[in-house]
Amino acid sequence: MNELRLRIYKELINNSPGGRTSVSNKICGVTIFISIFFAVIITENSIDYQFGDQIDFLDWIIGGLFCVEYLCRLWVAPLEKKYGQGWKGVLRYVISPLAIIDVIAIVPSFFGVRAELKILRIIRLLRILKIGRSEKFKQSIYHFNYALRSKSQELQISTFYTVLLLLISSTFMYLAESSIQPELLGSIPRCLWWSITTVSAVGYGDSIPVTAFGKIIASITSLMGIAAIAIPTGILASGFSESIGVQDKKNKISNVVQLPTNTD
Repeated sequence: MNELRLRIYKELINNSPGGRTSVSNKICGVTIFISIFFAVIITENSIDYQFGDQIDFLDWIIGGLFCVEYLCRLWVAPLEKKYGQGWKGVLRYVISPLAIIDVIAIVPSFFGVRAELKILRIIRLLRILKIGRSEKFKQSIYHFNYALRSKSQELQISTFYTVLLLLISSTFMYLAESSIQPELLGSIPRCLWWSITTVSAVGYGDSIPVTAFGKIIASITSLMGIAAIAIPTGILASGFSESIGVQDKKNKISNVVQLPTNTD
C-alpha cells in the first residue's frame, strides 16, 4: 500500500528529472481542455438545445475524474514535507490555494453552475502542466519585468501622450458634433468613448462624425492613434531586446569562467 501511495505521489507531483509532464497530468490536462471546449460551445443556444443533455452527462464524467484525482491528492498530501504528516497534513493541503483551485474546477460539474464558470478550470493547467515552473516561462517573466523597469519613464511619457490625445480629440469632437448628434456625442465623456475606440483602431461605428470638421478631427485622431499603439510596443520590444542581450553576456561570462584550464 505504501509503495502504491508513493507511485501515485510521484505521478501527481510530477517531479521528473527532465521536467517532463507525467502521464496522469497529461490526461488531466487533455480532460481540462475538453471540458473547456464544451463549456464554450454550449453557450450557443442551438448546440445547447440539441446536445445539452449529452454534454452535461460528459461533464459529469469529467467531474468524476476530477474527484478521483482530488481524492488521490488528499491521500498523498502527507508525503509532501510542506504539508506535514497525518491528518494535519491533509487539512493543510485542503486549505492551500492549489487545493481550492481543484475544488473550483470540480464544483461546476455537480451543482448546475453556469458554463462560464467552468472555463475557470484553465487555471489548473498552470499547476498540472507546471507552466509556472518552466525555465522558459520564468525567463519570459524576467524579460518582461526587466523591460517594464528599465523603460518605466519612457512608458510613462507614452501613457501621458495617449491620455492627452484622448482628451484633446474628445474635446474637439464635442465642439464639432454636440449640436448635431446630442445623443451620441453630446458630452465630452461620450466623445471620450468615441476617442478610445478610434485611437485603439477598434472603431465600433456606433458614433461617427457627420460634419466636415468632425471628420477632419477623426482623421487626425486615427493617424495619431497609430503612434499611441506603436510607441509603447516599440519601447517594450527594446526593453526585451536589452534584457536578452544582458542575459547573453552573463551566460558568455559564466561559460568562460567554467572553462577548464590546462595545467601541463
